[in-house]
Amino acid sequence: MKSRFDDLFEFACGEVRDEDFRVFCPADPGDRSCADLCSGVRSRQEIPEVVDPEWFEVFGVAQRGSPEKASQEGRFVRFKLFCGAVAAKFLLKEPGLDPVVIVNYVCCSLVQCARAISDRGLTAILVDVFPALAKEMEDYRAPSGWVVQEYPFCLLAGMLMAEDLQDYERSAKLAGCLVKAEEQVREESFFPGHEFLLGLTNYDSLHWEWLALAESLENPEKNAAVNSVKDLLGGVEKWRTGREA
Repeated sequence: MKSRFDDLFEFACGEVRDEDFRVFCPADPGDRSCADLCSGVRSRQEIPEVVDPEWFEVFGVAQRGSPEKASQEGRFVRFKLFCGAVAAKFLLKEPGLDPVVIVNYVCCSLVQCARAISDRGLTAILVDVFPALAKEMEDYRAPSGWVVQEYPFCLLAGMLMAEDLQDYERSAKLAGCLVKAEEQVREESFFPGHEFLLGLTNYDSLHWEWLALAESLENPEKNAAVNSVKDLLGGVEKWRTGREA
């Protein structure tokens, strides 16, 4: 059965072009270029069974990079969307990839792409994808019993997409799930900081991007659960050196 993850991947493959891979992918000194790796996945419309290490380089560029020229911004967003769709499918197949395919980066990247592209169909796909990814990762336990700690970010991403669709009932439901998940992860996982949600990750280079996204939550229906999330996120300590709240 075709899943919403497949819908996302199909949408992303239709948006990006092979020449985008050649422009934005990192140079690979090995026998296979990262651009060829991406082009092969796009042409076959299939996610590889084995995660080639070159993907981690590609994901890093897409999720934390930017285009060299302003004229390339639209193309870069679509490259970023493709990479996010591939990463989401990798995580769906193997949630234990969390330490190398960083969940909060993937979620942040996909939300940013959806808002830049402003396609209601894409947003509707993602509002289904994010909670499904959260469920898969919540249920995952490594043989050691280690809990995947990134999945609450999926719920925040789902809230953002639900609000963009003006589905405030769904946003409120996800807000309740988010607060509960955040409390659970704090009990079960080690985390480096004390900030709500954003302290649940060792991978914090998108800290400020997440705060900006969270501030966009409007909650026009004044739902208590959404207000709780907004208040808690608003109280996050702005601890970045040289940055003001």
